[in-house]
Amino acid sequence: MFTSKAITFSALALTLAVFIGAPVFVLHASPYMQPGQNWSIGLLAGGNLRLLESGRYVHQSWCDICPNEMIVDGTWQQSGDWLLLKPSASERPERRLRAATIKGCPMLIPLQDGELPKWISHSTVYSREGDHCVVELDMAGHTGKLLRDLR
Repeated sequence: MFTSKAITFSALALTLAVFIGAPVFVLHASPYMQPGQNWSIGLLAGGNLRLLESGRYVHQSWCDICPNEMIVDGTWQQSGDWLLLKPSASERPERRLRAATIKGCPMLIPLQDGELPKWISHSTVYSREGDHCVVELDMAGHTGKLLRDLR
């Protein structure tokens, strides 16, 4: 009789631990459940960048016709208008992004071969999740001049 009560108690304790512990683990394990900001780039190919308040980041590249997505994680830091993304994997290069607000539109502008892109579009700059102003700026034209004014 003592053995069956001990087994029942152990099973209940284990079940309770799983139901209490699992959500806590998932909240800390998933970068999408932690505080941070989402940024996206691209139309037919691109990526989603999640900057966590903890100083970590996750970048998920995607492509309509690619066989699989590539996920890169690491740390990020901001110095003035520049963000530096340092991947956890040492074989991946660091990336620099220019943080800018142009005509009230926040964006992260990646360097391409050490240079800013020649124009603003959803395929050349990261826009914050929920903002549609990058597409509106692209449609309005003259974005090359707006970028030259940043220099």
